[in-house]
Amino acid sequence: MTKAARADAADPLSFRDWVANKQKNAGARRKGERTRDRIRLCTAELLNEVGYRELKLTDICKRAKISPPVLYLYFESKEALVNEILKEFLQEFMNRATSTSARSPFQAMYDANLQWIKSARANAGLMRCLLQFSEEQREFAHLFASESNLWHRRIAQSVLHRFPAAAPEEHTIHFIVHALGGMMDEITRRLFAEKEPTLAALSARVASTDEELSALLTTVWHRALYACDPPTSEARAVTPLLVKASRKADGAKPQPRRKPAS
Repeated sequence: MTKAARADAADPLSFRDWVANKQKNAGARRKGERTRDRIRLCTAELLNEVGYRELKLTDICKRAKISPPVLYLYFESKEALVNEILKEFLQEFMNRATSTSARSPFQAMYDANLQWIKSARANAGLMRCLLQFSEEQREFAHLFASESNLWHRRIAQSVLHRFPAAAPEEHTIHFIVHALGGMMDEITRRLFAEKEPTLAALSARVASTDEELSALLTTVWHRALYACDPPTSEARAVTPLLVKASRKADGAKPQPRRKPAS
């Protein structure tokens, strides 16, 4: 594929393509700055392809068409180079799935979850790198945890903004969002980064597209936060036969589906 064709096919969710576009629009730069940018771009590509532990400086040099001594002029070690790339990726990734103009609670959560799923798929290797690098670099692990906490807090604050009467339950809502966010982390990691065949086969049966997966997982979010299914106009019910059977076993009458205030 030519460079022009690759530019036309750029994925707006791909961090590699985001970095390339940012460098392209940076304007005139010195040769040294262009070399540094090329090293960074090649590193982002290789991290997404092979991961942090399999990444070799010789492979970066080969792709960037430089010698190892040239690379060391800009970065003192593999760890320093990867740390810079993953910090930028983490901050860019976390900022993507927070803003929405949706008018309903379900749609707001659906939009955020869909953005998360699509971004995780487009950057599956880099997502795996975040975990690998965190296991070896304590300082980066703290940054990763801090950015995740900020993301969860923004989601919780968005819920409370819609329903300020629930303010006394802020800590509980925040904790539930953490639990649900952990579910999203684990599902996307196993589906896209680890490519687990059993989970992939299950997903293909019940939610074969990113949109269907987001709708299913957002229904779980909706149930956990609002104790009911979303309105039928927004999403299909999940496991209705199980719900009916459990209510029958409990001897309870089916409860009408409630739509939370908006």
